[in-house]
Amino acid sequence: MSTPPDRDGARPALPGNGARRHSPGDGRRGAALCRYDGRVMRVFERASRGVFGWTALVAWALAVSACSAPPPEPITFIDRAIIVENLTTEEWQNVEVWLNDHYRVTKSRMPPGERFSIPFSAFVDGFGQRFDAARQPIRGVEVNATAPGGKKVRIVWGAGRRR
Repeated sequence: MSTPPDRDGARPALPGNGARRHSPGDGRRGAALCRYDGRVMRVFERASRGVFGWTALVAWALAVSACSAPPPEPITFIDRAIIVENLTTEEWQNVEVWLNDHYRVTKSRMPPGERFSIPFSAFVDGFGQRFDAARQPIRGVEVNATAPGGKKVRIVWGAGRRR
C-alpha cells in the first residue's frame, strides 16, 4: 500500500519505520528506497560510540603522557655555567668534567643526587689557560667518573672528547 504524495509532491514518512521524506525530483525513487530496519541503525550507532570511546581514551592517554615532565638531563647549561647532576643511586669517585676536548675540572666525589655547578671560567687546559666562552663555542662536554666496584661512568653531551 502506497501513500499518496502530499501537496508539495513529497511522500510522507511512514510512522515507525524510520523513513525520511523525499521529493520526487531529488534523484531518489520515493519512500521505498529510504526505508531501513531500525535495529541495524541502533547496532551501528552503538558500534560508532564504542569506536569513539576508544578513540577518546587513546587521545586522553596521549595527552596525559605528553603533559608529564621529561626526565632530567645529567648535563645542563644555566647562564655561564655547566651543571652536572648524579642521577644514579651510586656515589661517583674521581669525577672529571671535560669541555671541548681539553678544558677540565675535577672533583673527588659526587654523592647520588648531587648537582655540581661549574662556571665556564673554572675550566682550565693543560697550559693553565682558562676557557673563554666569548671566544670559543661549546662543542661538547664529557663527564668521566668511577662508580663503586671500579665501574666506569661516562656521560657525553655534544661531541665529547677525542682520544
